[in-house]
Amino acid sequence: MKKIIGLSLLFLLVGASLFAGIDDKKKKKGAKKKPHKTVKVVKPAAKELKKDDSTTIVIKDDVFMDSVDSLLMFPSHDLYGSWDTSLIHPYLFDQHFTSDSSTVYLLDDWSCGFSVPFKGPITSGFGWRRRRPHYGTDINLETGDTVVAAFDGRVRIAKFNKGGYGNVVIIRHNNGLETVYGHLSKLLVEPGTEVTSGTVIGLGGNTGHSYGSHLHFEMRFLGRALDTEDVVDYEKGEVKNSALVLYKEDFADKYDLRAIHAHNSKTSRSHTTSKSAAIAGKSSKGKVVVVKNGDTLGRIAQRNHTTIAAICKKNGIKQTKVLQIGMRLKV
Repeated sequence: MKKIIGLSLLFLLVGASLFAGIDDKKKKKGAKKKPHKTVKVVKPAAKELKKDDSTTIVIKDDVFMDSVDSLLMFPSHDLYGSWDTSLIHPYLFDQHFTSDSSTVYLLDDWSCGFSVPFKGPITSGFGWRRRRPHYGTDINLETGDTVVAAFDGRVRIAKFNKGGYGNVVIIRHNNGLETVYGHLSKLLVEPGTEVTSGTVIGLGGNTGHSYGSHLHFEMRFLGRALDTEDVVDYEKGEVKNSALVLYKEDFADKYDLRAIHAHNSKTSRSHTTSKSAAIAGKSSKGKVVVVKNGDTLGRIAQRNHTTIAAICKKNGIKQTKVLQIGMRLKV
């Protein structure tokens, strides 16, 4: 009797498990599969690849949510909307800067702060120079000196540029700015490299349109250049404020060097709006200095609050002139 009851219970358990398995299969069969969307990356065709092959990534409407983070790894992507590793300044300023002002937070609790790209004397500032605009700050250095990133960010450009920069690195930062480092002798990073403030990105040099070793340093917002001396106190090696408010009217009235020069040329032949001309005007009294051991045109210009171009013009010499100890120069 006990055997019969045991066998009955066994048959009941086996039957229940079989019915449960069939029911699960029906549920799985009836469930609809959700299609996965993928990230679209725009790449040039193989025949169209240039020597400086690059990939431009653009956000598409059908980006799968799990892949959004891979696109957002590019700093300030919500502001720029693209990541171009080919063009130096590919942005349409007026289309992107739609408000009257924008605040750039230079320092915050989750970044590595700010580093001066190279600690050296400034030899030329932002302004009109030698019949053309000079959109950066020139810092004197020797070929081979290390150049570092100003803020945290990611390298967008690292290549030789025929437009004048020579070997150039451009970094887009989390704060919305892009910084430019020109005339390098060697590139130590590549596009996509993530950097922090103080990371070595290259070695100083004299490549491109350059007359002597120096670093050409720029700050840009949506492709438009700013005067770095409005942001950085180079003597102290720090930013002047933790936040920078950029007004759209300033880009027209203060930073658009070509427009300012054209406007002032109608009223005066002197380029009084450029910082270089303003500095040169301070030293128009005819002061004479004697060249000492270790002096260069850049150091003499820095000490006397003038420019190399102004010294060369007053003395009828070229910027490549080799200075002799005891030589007398007007500044």
